[in-house]
Amino acid sequence: MVAMVAGWALQALALWVGATFAFDCVHWAMHRFERMPLGRWHQTHHAFLSPALQFDEALRGANLRRHRVPQLAIELLATALGLSVFQPVAVFAVFGLLTLRFVRGSLEQGHDRLHRAVAVVPGALGGAVVSLGYHCLHHVSRRAYFGTSTTLFDRVFGTGCDVRGKRVVITGASGAFGQPFKALLEREGATVTALKFRVDFDQGQYRLADAALQSADVLVLAHGAKKEHAMEANCGSFVGLIERFKGLTAQRRLPPEVWAVGSEIEAHPAWGNPDLQVYLESKRAFARHARRYFHDPFFIYRHIVPSAFTSPMGPGLISGRLAAAWAWFFIKRGFRYVPVSYTGIALLNYFKFAFAWHQASDPSPDLRRTPHRPGA
Repeated sequence: MVAMVAGWALQALALWVGATFAFDCVHWAMHRFERMPLGRWHQTHHAFLSPALQFDEALRGANLRRHRVPQLAIELLATALGLSVFQPVAVFAVFGLLTLRFVRGSLEQGHDRLHRAVAVVPGALGGAVVSLGYHCLHHVSRRAYFGTSTTLFDRVFGTGCDVRGKRVVITGASGAFGQPFKALLEREGATVTALKFRVDFDQGQYRLADAALQSADVLVLAHGAKKEHAMEANCGSFVGLIERFKGLTAQRRLPPEVWAVGSEIEAHPAWGNPDLQVYLESKRAFARHARRYFHDPFFIYRHIVPSAFTSPMGPGLISGRLAAAWAWFFIKRGFRYVPVSYTGIALLNYFKFAFAWHQASDPSPDLRRTPHRPGA
């Protein structure tokens, strides 16, 4: 009996994911073909909750008719198709769950868990289920974040991150990874500004970068050193710039983003090489901070973990250009832990980030904001 119920539950879960994915495909088409009748209908939903994340209550009824009802109809139709594959009890369970969600959202007059007039959009996005912060980003930027229940659509089709029109500040832009990554972001429509060490910032001197950081939407940290000054370059300056960026962007409505390049050496030994040991200690020191940033609710942190690639710091089995393209492949699919790995070692290190094992303490608790609680 237990095995039968478990089987029904798994079938219901698979069917629910499939039905909501089917709507997400239509949801994307509504934006892609917005001049078509269904697309024009969907624009009512974006007028109801505007890019400023404010409701137009006069459109409450139109939002119900033109958005919520079509969504339910598409999901129920996709669920009904499951009768040819799944047990009826699983199909009717999903019918009930989808209908219950529709009724609850209608009683809430469109102000459900994913639609709130928030003053500050929560950060730290991630996971398989769409959060309030994730869906808010869709209402701000209609070109991405199409998932309405799960993030599966965005992960499959690469619509889980949008940098078009964003202002990006990058360090290490002349390096083997940074140079092609900067060019890639520019091709995607971002405006990219490079910060140079000892010109725009120095160890312990991060105020020099304030003008660039204050206007940035995304901070990409791709600089580093392997021997001399490794701890200062790979940990101290990373933490210093991130904390400075956090402080300067603390009052923003949308969460800023930080993308930092780590290394697989976070998860493997130095093999008795003294120079590699220095590099290991610096990268692991920053990784302890990175695990804290990964769960920070006030910004979106992405940790890029590459296997060795060819650069002035040493040889590798892949080029910096391939590493940059590989990283972007995962980032545009919404991943916050980005394994650019041909060895698989980076995958082992993920669990320390997921569960915040051995994370560093906050060096600047004075920069913390009061957590935002979404209003009705």
